[in-house]
Order: sequence, then structure tokens, then C-alpha cells
Amino acid sequence: MPHRFYFEGSLDPDQLLLEGGEAHHGLHVLRLQVGDSVLVFNGTGAEAEGVIIKTSRKTIEIKVSERRETPVETQVPLILATAVPKGDRFRWLVEKAAELGVNKLVPLITERSSVDPGENRLKKLQQTIVAAAKQSGQTRMMELGALQKWDDFLEEASRSESQMLVADPEGTRLDVLNMNSTNASSGSLVLLIGPEGGFSPEELESALEQGAKPIKLSKGILRIETAAILFAGLIRLTTDQPG
Repeated sequence: MPHRFYFEGSLDPDQLLLEGGEAHHGLHVLRLQVGDSVLVFNGTGAEAEGVIIKTSRKTIEIKVSERRETPVETQVPLILATAVPKGDRFRWLVEKAAELGVNKLVPLITERSSVDPGENRLKKLQQTIVAAAKQSGQTRMMELGALQKWDDFLEEASRSESQMLVADPEGTRLDVLNMNSTNASSGSLVLLIGPEGGFSPEELESALEQGAKPIKLSKGILRIETAAILFAGLIRLTTDQPG
């Protein structure tokens, strides 16, 4: 199968020019040459197949031979709003969420949060999302939202048609077999994950007041990234967009 590359822009032109990190990877890691076939995607559902017709030290020129659009998603749009774990665990969380096809990940500041990833770190994580999309065959890339305070995010989510599920050790067990029947809304599904110490009683109460359903994921206490990926994986495997 041809190697996949991310191209930031329209795939409509007959010739595309890969530059930057994508070109470097193709030229100096994969050692691609003129005549090699490649696949290019732009993260919005479009994909193009083509052949390399010219290379330089820093660029790859591709002649497009075929274009295609991936079908519209049948699964419910999934938003993962989560406190930020320490160290490299957040990069791992972002990578795996992107591989699972989460539509958007929003890092949260909660009362018991201990990590602020910073704007620069969030920008750098965009390359992690690109790599995850390339590896997993995704043609639509996950959006990484800006850092938001808990109250601000909750207010925003409550104004939409979203259904919210909040991780809570005292909640009910997630019934994955009946997720489709309980998800009657045509809006997004929002998964709320707290920090290592959990949401404060006030934060949990405010979520419940906004209609969030408390869900227990495990008998034990899970780390942020474990809970987030378990939650998102179970939902992604069992929910479809209502017809």
C-alpha cells in the first residue's frame, strides 16, 4: 500500500507540493523516489492518489491521478473533554484518541487539576494528531481544542444538543449494549473525565444539573488517560448516528 502523507490545503490541483516535515519524512526516512506512488489526505475527508514526478532536498512534487471523498460518518460525533495528565501521558492520550476517531478533544482546567499544558505544547501536539491519522488510516483529523475552564466548557456544552456522560465512581455501569437506544439525540456525545483526584462535589453537581449522566467505568480508580481511552473506545465501538 502506498505511503500516506498529510497535505494542508485543497487536493483539487493536478499537482501537489509536499514541504516541511512531511517531505522530509518521505525523502530522508522512507527514501521515496520519482515514480513512487503515494496517498495524500488533508484531514477533512478528502484523499488523493498520485505519483511522485519531481523531488528536491526539501520538497516532493506529486501528480494526482485519482481523488476520493470518504463517506459521511455514521457514528455519533464524539467530544472528549478531559483533565490533563502529567508528563508524556497527555501526548499518549491525544494520540490514542485520534486513532479511535474522536472528533474533538478539549483539555480542561478543573478544581483539582495539577497540569496546564500551555499553548505551545498544544500546538506541538498537532503533529501527534497528524501521525495518528496517517497510521490509523483516518481521513478526518481530530480537532484539539483550546484549554478551557470547567465551568466555561460545561456552559458551552449545555447550550448545544449534546448528550453528556461524566465519569463518576458512584455512577451507574456503562451499558454498552444499549448505547444506541439511549442516544436519541442527533447531536454530539460529550465524555467528561476529571483529574487524578476526580471532579469536586460541586463540579459533579453542576454537570448533573446540566443533564449529564454519571457513568462508572471500573471497580478501581483509573488514571486520566486510561479512563479517557476506555470511555472513548467503548462509546466509539457501540454508537451509530440515528437514522
